[in-house]
Amino acid sequence: MTRTVPNLPDERLCWLAVRDQVNRKARRRGGLGRLTALFRTRDSWEGNERAEDAADLRRETASGKLHKYAFAVDIVAETLTPAERAHLRATGEVPPHFLAEVERRVAERKKR
Repeated sequence: MTRTVPNLPDERLCWLAVRDQVNRKARRRGGLGRLTALFRTRDSWEGNERAEDAADLRRETASGKLHKYAFAVDIVAETLTPAERAHLRATGEVPPHFLAEVERRVAERKKR
């Protein structure tokens, strides 16, 4: 069965192909996420605003991570070969190495 791929720029097609995976990575709870969950559980019973503040901070952090991933996806999309671009357009799938390269670029930017 052939997928219909919209007529979008390659960078956007790459983003659509990896969006769900990147979303999970960006929203993964680290120390801040666990702290937020603790505040939400403890403070939501009391109606405390700290729970809302902590949740807002976690969403802002996830949003910042998504921006970093989006930037990296655009950069890596520019490096696709013509054959990889044709495969992307035909299937809506990125090459197997694509996400690993995106992760490398995100990690590289964290070091700066």
